[in-house]
Amino acid sequence: AAEKTVEKTAEKDPEIKSSKGKYGIKSGIIEYKTQMMGMEVKQVNTFDDYGQKQAQEMAMEMMGTKVNNKTIIKDGFIYNLDLTNKTGTKVPLTSMSQKSDIDFENLTEELMTDMNIKKIGTEVFLGKTCDKMSIDYKEIQMKGTYLVYKGIPLSMDSEIGAMKMKMVAEKLVENPNVPADKFDIPADIVFTKQ
Repeated sequence: AAEKTVEKTAEKDPEIKSSKGKYGIKSGIIEYKTQMMGMEVKQVNTFDDYGQKQAQEMAMEMMGTKVNNKTIIKDGFIYNLDLTNKTGTKVPLTSMSQKSDIDFENLTEELMTDMNIKKIGTEVFLGKTCDKMSIDYKEIQMKGTYLVYKGIPLSMDSEIGAMKMKMVAEKLVENPNVPADKFDIPADIVFTKQ
């Protein structure tokens, strides 16, 4: 029984956990410009604790309506918040929800085979040497090319089915101090059951 306890402690210890994080740096702020379906969307991703906590903010105008969404990932949940209408949904973080959000730092052979991910070289982007990865994931008809730096996709050119999407980082800040309230859920959001 004593051995079991040791294993549990290792999981809780952030120092030991850091090598298992989604990203190779503790915190970061990435500003993206995304083009999809003829629209251009600005997105800012902020993460801390090697990606254990993430906040993704997106603002755009759709048919004359302003859309202001924020996704917070923490404590094993994904919170999707609509800041305009003050509504939100909360879903458990499962391996399925992570399928389209690839964890490049911890790719297993199984996942690379399953999603047909290959490293096809390196390329310098935003002054960083990135791994160039290709993906051809038949299950969700997704294929594309990524430039990945320390687990962070800085450029992504993909298509899922007939939908093309191009996401390019315009700015990357490494290891900034991220205020804890960045990952707070606003008090006025009403969560709807899904």
